Amino acid sequence: MRLGLTGSLGSGKTTISNLLKDRGAIVIDADALAHEATKPGAEGFHTILEEFGTEYLQSDGTLDRKKLGSYVFSHPEALARLEKIVHPLVRKMELELLEEYRNEPLVVLSVPLLLENGLEIYVDKVLVVTISESERYARLTKNYGLSREEIENRLKNQMPQEEKIKMSDYIIDNSGSLEQSRKQVDLLLEKLVQKKGKKG
Repeated sequence: MRLGLTGSLGSGKTTISNLLKDRGAIVIDADALAHEATKPGAEGFHTILEEFGTEYLQSDGTLDRKKLGSYVFSHPEALARLEKIVHPLVRKMELELLEEYRNEPLVVLSVPLLLENGLEIYVDKVLVVTISESERYARLTKNYGLSREEIENRLKNQMPQEEKIKMSDYIIDNSGSLEQSRKQVDLLLEKLVQKKGKKG
């Protein structure tokens, strides 16, 4: 089973990924791969500096991701330029890992823009992580120091949560406590096991 995991900004995809990982799933995380593709020495790192300039370099020689993020999410053409650099590198890594883990019982492909970029063709089912709007803003402000304007700029570049729900097979509401999310993950895994059993 290949399960695509997605959700809008601040929904808590990482929390759900970690719960699935704790229960034995292999997780391929697009955000982690993007970091890998743009770390010092990597192909994406050099291309980003060529495209955007060394003002996005920190004193320790790494990319200033917060500064770059603030810039591209308020300049759509700059975001498109950045995505043109990073997305192909990440896609290549994702497909290689999907192939590597093809015999594993449950592989989770966690991608924020899974549906926007048509990556659902690589998975069997899609799981969307949802959150109430008030909780989304509260968590992003508290955990990442993002202003309301920054949050709205980033959400503009994503499919609305309601649309993601319509295109998904399973939903986990991550608005409540970790324990509530854990119970939903366990119920989902039970469903997936039952489905597999029926096929077998």
